[in-house]
Amino acid sequence: MKKIHLFLAAIVAVTMSSCANFKTEATVDVEVMKDGKHVADVVVYKFKDNGLGDGTTLYKSNATGNAKTNGAGVAHFDLKSPDDLDPSSVAGQKLSDAATFYFCTYNAEDKRNSLVKVEVKSGDKRAVQLVIEE
Repeated sequence: MKKIHLFLAAIVAVTMSSCANFKTEATVDVEVMKDGKHVADVVVYKFKDNGLGDGTTLYKSNATGNAKTNGAGVAHFDLKSPDDLDPSSVAGQKLSDAATFYFCTYNAEDKRNSLVKVEVKSGDKRAVQLVIEE
């Protein structure tokens, strides 16, 4: 009897996980500028707003991801479900998902020196500019 319960639980788990659509839901390209010029090889940190606003960005250890800028000064972020955004569909039903993200950089003393806020929903391909201040 115990084996049947375990077998049924496994079937339910597999069925439920196959119903959710977990994939890249949106992308954000962060263009980093300083003194009017693109900045390469800078690490940009990603933070998902959890209701505290930009307060979570004060410490880069709170980041949920990071990317280094390329030669053109652009850091690319793929926002995926379920980590960044809710799945766009579950069991064939479309979900309305939107989230707020903060992208920022830090100086050598680990103090935040730039910040940009981005509203993202499933399907978005956003490009934002992040200006590093002295």
